[in-house]
Amino acid sequence: MGIMEKEVIRQFDGVYNFRDIGGRETIDGNRMKTGVLFRSDELSRLSKQDIEKMKRLQLKLICDLRTPNEQKSRPGRIKPEHGVELVSISMYDKSQEFTHFEFFKFLVGKSNTINFEEIMKEMYRNMAFSSCNEIQEVIQLLSEQKHVPALIHCTGGKDRTGYIAAIIQLLVGVSYETVLNDYLFSNDVIGPRMKKMERFIRWMSLFQASPERIKPMLEVRRDYLDDVYYGIIDKYGDIETYLCQACKVQQDSLLNLKHLLLE
Repeated sequence: MGIMEKEVIRQFDGVYNFRDIGGRETIDGNRMKTGVLFRSDELSRLSKQDIEKMKRLQLKLICDLRTPNEQKSRPGRIKPEHGVELVSISMYDKSQEFTHFEFFKFLVGKSNTINFEEIMKEMYRNMAFSSCNEIQEVIQLLSEQKHVPALIHCTGGKDRTGYIAAIIQLLVGVSYETVLNDYLFSNDVIGPRMKKMERFIRWMSLFQASPERIKPMLEVRRDYLDDVYYGIIDKYGDIETYLCQACKVQQDSLLNLKHLLLE
């Protein structure tokens, strides 16, 4: 049984995609620490037992990557009085944010012509190349000793959180194939929840949108990460240069983050 499968077994009642991003070996023979940086989906469904489990992690910081509308519709159950600093860093293009009614009109009016896969790829390009200020803010916070252990989350924990987790793992030297496998593992743990979402979207579209056409939105795919990763490498050479030049992260912050995350 692998590390990720073991992680899922001991998890929470109301969180499906919670994981420690540590424990991975790096290319140069180091290893990421466990218990320092976690990732998950949104925290609105936590049970009382879940909240107690979260307390035992001794989190100092929670970075919420959701939009204000997402946060308002599903408020997290971890509060400042639990001893955690809560920081909102929205990483999604506001022009793509829909209310249920707007989404209904969108699907009914255009569902036969929408390319959901291209929508997802555009979202990843936006995260990688148009959300640099937000990435800088996340990295800066995580590089400070007072903010770890920390948790990063969005709604499903698969795209925005998956991208940030991948960038951090790559920065400290984890191989791309290992990072990719970790990223794709979201499909295993959120599959049942995404099936429910698929049925909801199909109903919202008056069954005009087929399961196959909706599927690109409800899973992570190698292409999504490949496209932005190789785009970054082509333009900047490596992840550290990308974070320094594109995201304006200070070199000292990157060194501090590596120190905090590597054994």
